[in-house]
Parts: sequence; C-alpha cells; structure tokens
Amino acid sequence: MKPVRCLLVDDEELALDVLEMYISRLPQLEVVARCLDVQNAIMVLQNEHVELVFLDIQMPGLTGMEWAGKLVGKTKVIFCTAYDEFALQGYEVNAVDYLLKPFSFERFEKAVDKALALIAGENRGVSMQEEELYLAIKSEGKMFRIKQKDVLYFHSLSNYYKVVTTEKKLIAYGSLSALESELPTGNFIRIHRSYLVAIDKIQAYSGSEVVINGEKLSVGRAFRASLDKLPQKNPRKKR
Repeated sequence: MKPVRCLLVDDEELALDVLEMYISRLPQLEVVARCLDVQNAIMVLQNEHVELVFLDIQMPGLTGMEWAGKLVGKTKVIFCTAYDEFALQGYEVNAVDYLLKPFSFERFEKAVDKALALIAGENRGVSMQEEELYLAIKSEGKMFRIKQKDVLYFHSLSNYYKVVTTEKKLIAYGSLSALESELPTGNFIRIHRSYLVAIDKIQAYSGSEVVINGEKLSVGRAFRASLDKLPQKNPRKKR
C-alpha cells in the first residue's frame, strides 16, 4: 500500500517541524510539501496529488477554516490549532479531526488513524456515509459495540456514566471528560458538566435546555456559549 500523501500548512516553522517529526514515525504517511500560508498550499494542490492536509486555522490572508470550506473531492483535513473555539466550525466543513496544540504523538496518531480509515474506505468504493463507527462500552462485565450514530447523549453519574442510545441505556465506569477526549471532535457537544450530547440528535435548544428525542436536558451556565456556536445551517431550529 502506497503511503498517504500529506500537505502541512502552518505559519509557524516549529509547528511544521513537529508535524513532520510525527509523520516520520508513521510509514503510512509521506510529506509532499510544507507551506507557511494557504496561498502556497493552493499552488501545491494545483500541481500535486494530496490526500490529507494538516491545517492551522489562524493564518495571514485566507484562514485555514475558510480554505477548508472550499476544498472538494477526496482531500481530507485535520485541523491543528491553539484555538478551541473553532471546533464546531470544523464539524461543519467535515474535518476528520481537530487537534489542539500542543498535542501528543498518541493523540496525533488517533487522528491519523481516522483519516486513514476514511481514505481506505473511499479507495474501496465505500462512501463516508456508509462507514460505521462503533464505540466499545463495558457494562455489567460485558463489552458492547454501540454504533456512534445511535448515541443520543451521555450522562455523568459520579464515577460512572450512562450511555443513552435510540434503543438502550448502559451504565459504564469512567469519567465524562475522559470519554469526551476519545470521541470524534465535532460530533458531540458538552452542554452541562453532567451531559455530553450528540449534535445531530438535538431537536431544539435554548439557553436553559436542550431537547433530544423529546427529552429535556439542562444546559449549564458555563456551557451556554458553546450552543451559540452550533452551525446555523443545521435544520433544527433554536427555540
């Protein structure tokens, strides 16, 4: 299998050095070019076949987020940024993942694994919509494979959390914060210290509550600003 061809785009040389160092440890990837701004990246794409772009957001001229929204075809994007407020916009432009600087090699590798899975699926002629993502949940001494698309929300219960899906409820040991760090960025949003909900399952929301599957969940004061950043083109309306 040929290595996946990568383009690195960041206005800081040190950040590019870190990306290139991480990539050197993964034989599945190869660096095509490294660019300090989006304008140069556009020129590279005109002449080179690139499958995966590691992209900073805040850069002079055209921002990484603006450019990502214009990319078409099979080119995948992993955002690498120091700003967490753009995470929901990353979801809107279908980014594979959203890495917050400084990120570890382990976290970087997880993002790469997701990108490679998508690229491999497309190379097999399978659309992204058909790719099934599963969560492994240990409950009552058993391992359950839960389709991510079936999850409505997670509810923290001290040292445990409840997984609520369209079909069942499971109790698992662990913290909501640890779980959140393992989930794909942009698919879930924290609305309360006790609730982590699936964005695409939100039916309605206000400053005090979110409605999912007809159930009303409280919104914590510290998390209200996150709801204001939900993509406005989402067909579900704000109450």
